Amino acid sequence: METEFISPRSGRRVQSTQQDAYHGLSVKDLTAGQKVVLDAFKAGIPPLTREDIAAITNKKMGSVCGRVRELIDAKRLFVVGTRKDLATQTSHQLLDTKPVKAQ
Repeated sequence: METEFISPRSGRRVQSTQQDAYHGLSVKDLTAGQKVVLDAFKAGIPPLTREDIAAITNKKMGSVCGRVRELIDAKRLFVVGTRKDLATQTSHQLLDTKPVKAQ
């Protein structure tokens, strides 16, 4: 019998089989959406923000944010800094495929 529980990350109700299948993917197995996000780093000049990735890939911001979070968790993307948006005065994470080297 499947058990339902609340995902700590999304706050949504998920089945145990859904959770097991998602976490059963190895790091080398990328979904199509994750590959599109990583390909944006070849098309653009890293580091990129989520907004930059959405513009390069022509994907919705919500889709990009989810794939970026998955790639950060899988250690395929790294937060390397922040950049302030002059229009909104908000801080945006800068992402790259390589971690920042400690000085």
